[in-house]
Amino acid sequence: MLRILVFVGLMFVASHGAAQDDGTVPEKQTGQAASPAAEQLSATPASPVERGKYLVHHVAMCVMCHTPKTEDGKLVTTRLLQGAPMPVGSPYPRQRWAFRAPAIAGLGGFSEESLVTLLQTGSRPDGAAPEPPMPSYRMTEEDARAVAAYLKSL
Repeated sequence: MLRILVFVGLMFVASHGAAQDDGTVPEKQTGQAASPAAEQLSATPASPVERGKYLVHHVAMCVMCHTPKTEDGKLVTTRLLQGAPMPVGSPYPRQRWAFRAPAIAGLGGFSEESLVTLLQTGSRPDGAAPEPPMPSYRMTEEDARAVAAYLKSL
């Protein structure tokens, strides 16, 4: 179920356009220009920490697994990215599955370089992959460093 939700979320982001490498918001496929608010946002280059926050909260959706939730499923914002139990088990009985999403605020024990490697390659520097349901990201170096900058700032 969680994989389906992650997939649907990623498909939504992909179908509605994403920021280009230069941080600007592309025009809609209909040829319409981006909204004035989007144009204003893209006109001001975001700091790496701001870009990382955007990626963590709205693109990669790290907050959904790495932040504890209340009984009704709302994020506990006072414990943002401080680790949380996984709300569901593996849909496949023989598949390894993480029982807990680790704390990643303050880099969560990762060095900046090892986190960047994980976000760019989907593997830790030793070649091991995190257990599902952690996605195997293939971020650009700029995006991976922005995520690391944001997490380090917490």
